[in-house]
Amino acid sequence: MEISIPHASITLKGVFFAHLILTVWSNFCGSLPESFVLYNSILLFSIIWSLHQRESEEAPFMALCTNLLAILFDIVNLAHYWPSHMTGIEKFGAAMAIFNLLLRPLTSFLLYQIMQDRAGSYGNFGLPSGFEGLFGGPRRSPYEDIDQTPQTNPSAGMDPENAPTSSPNENLFTT
Repeated sequence: MEISIPHASITLKGVFFAHLILTVWSNFCGSLPESFVLYNSILLFSIIWSLHQRESEEAPFMALCTNLLAILFDIVNLAHYWPSHMTGIEKFGAAMAIFNLLLRPLTSFLLYQIMQDRAGSYGNFGLPSGFEGLFGGPRRSPYEDIDQTPQTNPSAGMDPENAPTSSPNENLFTT
């Protein structure tokens, strides 16, 4: 079943603003380390990069990798730095950090879909151009290289017995 996403720019803007708001509100918790802001800032920067370079598949790939790592980082940070006693605003910040973590799988799926749309599909994976040699075989690209002429030999697959003996122009006008 193929799920199509709406316009990628609208999706990226929504993801950007959702994570921006939740990251800012998560800081009301007061107990999360500076690394929380760092990796969320890297995610937001890579989403902005994806918005700026609409044809690049590397930008959403970096955002996807950062977001997948951020899931692990969020779990470790929330488990290690969870405060024992919280005021009302700290509870709000902790709840926003949890919502930010719960939003990450959906964000990963959307970033993966955007990456596939930009890179074309390679089997079941949408891989950036630097990764095509990793799994072997030629990569199918949505773009045609017009600088190079295709080198096809139409008689290469023919049986020598069935190969035409005369040129096509001679057979065309003879009766």
